[in-house]
Amino acid sequence: MTPRWLPLPRVIGVLTLLALGIGAARLADPLPEGLRAAYSVSPDAGEPVPAGRIDRAPSTASLTRAWRGRPPERFRAAWSGSIFVWTPGRYTFSTTSDDGSTVRVDDELVVDNGGEHAAHPASGSIALDRGVHSLLIDYAQDGGGLSFDLRWASEGQTLRPIPGWRLSPRRASLKRTLASVLVRRALGPILLMWIATILATAVRAAAPAVGRRLETIGGDPLLRTLAGVILFSLALNAVGLWWGLPSTWPGDELTPIAVYGAVVQRFSNGWWDRYPPLQFFVLGAASAPAMWLRDLGWLQVSERALDGILIGGMRLVSLAAGVGTLAAVYACGARVFGRRAGVCAAAALSMLTLFVYYSKTANPEVPYLFWFAVSLAFYLRFLQTLALSDVMLFAAAATASMCTKDQAYGLYLATPVVFVYRLWEANRVDGEPRALLRAMVDRRILAAGATVVVLFAAVYLLPFNLDGFVAHFRDISGPGSQPWRMFEPTVGGHLALLETNLVLNQRAWGWPLTFLAAAGTAAAIADRTTRRASIFLLAPVVSYYFGFIDLVLYTFDRYVLPMCIVEALFAGFAIDRFLGPATGAIPAWRRALVALALAYTLLYAAAVDVLMVLDSRYAAETWLRPRLRAAEGVGINFPDQVLPRLDGIATERIGSLPHLKSDRPAYFILNADYARAIGADTLLGDLVAGLQDGRAGYHLAFRYRAPAPWPWLGGHPDLVGPRLEPRVLSILRGINPTIEIYARN
Repeated sequence: MTPRWLPLPRVIGVLTLLALGIGAARLADPLPEGLRAAYSVSPDAGEPVPAGRIDRAPSTASLTRAWRGRPPERFRAAWSGSIFVWTPGRYTFSTTSDDGSTVRVDDELVVDNGGEHAAHPASGSIALDRGVHSLLIDYAQDGGGLSFDLRWASEGQTLRPIPGWRLSPRRASLKRTLASVLVRRALGPILLMWIATILATAVRAAAPAVGRRLETIGGDPLLRTLAGVILFSLALNAVGLWWGLPSTWPGDELTPIAVYGAVVQRFSNGWWDRYPPLQFFVLGAASAPAMWLRDLGWLQVSERALDGILIGGMRLVSLAAGVGTLAAVYACGARVFGRRAGVCAAAALSMLTLFVYYSKTANPEVPYLFWFAVSLAFYLRFLQTLALSDVMLFAAAATASMCTKDQAYGLYLATPVVFVYRLWEANRVDGEPRALLRAMVDRRILAAGATVVVLFAAVYLLPFNLDGFVAHFRDISGPGSQPWRMFEPTVGGHLALLETNLVLNQRAWGWPLTFLAAAGTAAAIADRTTRRASIFLLAPVVSYYFGFIDLVLYTFDRYVLPMCIVEALFAGFAIDRFLGPATGAIPAWRRALVALALAYTLLYAAAVDVLMVLDSRYAAETWLRPRLRAAEGVGINFPDQVLPRLDGIATERIGSLPHLKSDRPAYFILNADYARAIGADTLLGDLVAGLQDGRAGYHLAFRYRAPAPWPWLGGHPDLVGPRLEPRVLSILRGINPTIEIYARN
């Protein structure tokens, strides 16, 4: 007997009314959630925090959000209000802070963690009756690290963060507070049920279409192969997704703090970052469930653990974008070179080292590649159909790509010219007078331009955040780009830049697919049936190189990623042509050669996963912790992202050799690969040399770098090579660095 479905639309209606009613009650509630925050700082130390600020719960994150991600070196913070207690008993309060902090409950000093010190825990207890109790928390930041964590527990329980719903910025009566708490607590479950019901309705509505689609895939060998490629790529990219958590070992990875700051400022009021806003919107939405559960008190973890959860969720966004990118690349290849070539192109891209790396990090690289690949699919389709809907969808995806990462603009500099040329051709065929002028003012061109302008203004919130956009533009056109120039603006400099990009491109692919991409490009241009489409495909690559890379005279391996999208299409074309007609039997030797090339490339790229799992920093942590006594400290200097995770270990940033000889920490941790880029004539360079030649009074106690897998293969030189070049051009050098730990003599 077929089970009868619940009347889900009716349930959604009831839950919507409940959510609106409770939400209105919460908005009207004069007793908000959280504590009233007061920040003080010297006039020249930073922008003051607006008065009247409410923080849901005091924490490192709330401190960083208050200063928009850029806290001054020294400041004071105080949170005042009340805490609601239902079960009477003895409660323990605890702070872990760098530097000092205190907690007062009902004007009684419960926690005294004062003084200037590294992250240090302190606790105290107090008997509390059922009711509302006053709460006052002070924190002092006196330079160095910034850290504050507040916890509490009833007698016999484990310390955990205080749920935000228990806190209020003023002390009210028990009845008034209880009513406010009930409203706060009721909204969360209602919204969760509302979301679950909507999802159930969507699943029920989509089930027939999904079933039909699966049947289509099951009956189509090429679609089955594509599904296998995507699933295999998903597994390849998921390995190492946890790399370094809760730290951010990937270079330039977006962090929860950066996303917090954007959300708190509502992406307006002067907010800006070095990256455009769209990915912040996406990551803010991806982080919302965990933050929501935390605020409801259902996810009770430390700030550090919460960061790990949030970064993991943000990395899943890149994982999903990688899947979408492969699907879009298949669509492009199928339209231009045929369906089998599209599958081969997706397979080639799935084994690109940089794609495997960035598909598991919270960088904006793969998300902006996804939007570029989608725009490329509509670009190619419009060139065939000349449909208004196709050019508008292209414009929307192109805007999304540029609003995810600025440099994507270079990919679209030539596309208006291509569109006008294609419309001019069509007008000539139709016998239209003034064919070129008509093409230039064609409604499709104008509609695409209007789409870009409107969406760009909407994403950047220009009516509300013009100052933030101007600051962002000034940064990327000034200090965010100018100091990084590598090559001189001479003929020799431009040629050296081109050579460097060709080297980076080859290293990203490995030799087999580099050859296939080059051979496929030459063959596609030589073939009259594919020449035209090939030239159209190359237009974004050429405009990107000369409109961005050659303009800034700087490069890095991630800069070749969008070019690799197009190269994957030509590699897919080469494989398809080499295998022969799709309807005939493929000679065994041809299949074997293709399989050998792809197997080599797979091992070449899979080294990323293996070395992430075996990263040397894990071994350094395992070696250091049992040897370090509680009273001892560790000296460091380089950014945290290039060092082992040192949670719970007292660290000190040492900036020079005399500083090290004066403070004498028990150990000093050095990333030897990173150290090679430090100038020998600097204080830090002298410190590194002093450690390595013994002048510092330390000896090398630990040195490790996990060995390269399948050494007979060779592999990416920045991943498995000796890393002796001082100039770093690949993000892959950050995986599995050589870690040295020096012990005090």
